[in-house]
Amino acid sequence: MNTPVAVLLTVRDEEEQLPGALASVAGWARELVVVVDPRTVDRTREVATQAGARVLENRFESSSAQCNWGLERCESRWVLILDADERVTAALRDEVERILTAPTCAAYAMRRVNFAFGRPLRFGDWGADEIVRLVDRTRARFLERAVHGAVEAPSVGHLRGALEHHTLRSLSQYLPKLSEYAMRGAADLLAEGRRAGPLRVLVHAEWRFVRSYVLRLGFLDGGTGFIVAVLGAYGAFLKWAAVWENTTRRRPHA
Repeated sequence: MNTPVAVLLTVRDEEEQLPGALASVAGWARELVVVVDPRTVDRTREVATQAGARVLENRFESSSAQCNWGLERCESRWVLILDADERVTAALRDEVERILTAPTCAAYAMRRVNFAFGRPLRFGDWGADEIVRLVDRTRARFLERAVHGAVEAPSVGHLRGALEHHTLRSLSQYLPKLSEYAMRGAADLLAEGRRAGPLRVLVHAEWRFVRSYVLRLGFLDGGTGFIVAVLGAYGAFLKWAAVWENTTRRRPHA
């Protein structure tokens, strides 16, 4: 019998990665729901339909808003949120099955193993990742921010099973994503009233590198750890540079 859980994915132009995500929960989840941004131009809809998913369309505004929209349209009470570049491991599937026989919390966080260039990272900013992804949709929802919103729930438990996250497969694939996330992060900061000068831009970028590569031992992941730390610093630079740009931009005269 299928596990009494819906798997929800919100996607845009993900024909390459979506099959792997859906295959990792095929025959396990009772319900598959894929929310597609109508601006999608590749075969994402066809891929989702062929996998037996229910395909819905909603224009993307933010990850959290898209997830909340999808949660409201799931039929199952318990929902596992999954990105197209993530894979549910067998250990996580087994643990979710056990937890849902008698859940004690409104949401559950799980480990996420991040892969860069095909290699799992053990250290740095990506080495100790935990994210809330299993939720009781009647008691939990995402706080709506431009970048990954936190889950608001009365209680959060922790699972030992892990998601595999194949986020950085090549520089050509990752750099546009990095830039997009930086601009969304800047939008969140500006909404909070944050401002920045050149020194703050530099300090945030340098701190991000030092934290990932030195304090969190990213150097133990070898060359991959170095590249990931540099990319993290670059993302921080772009985010705060966008805040600086907004802070200093001259307003046109009326």
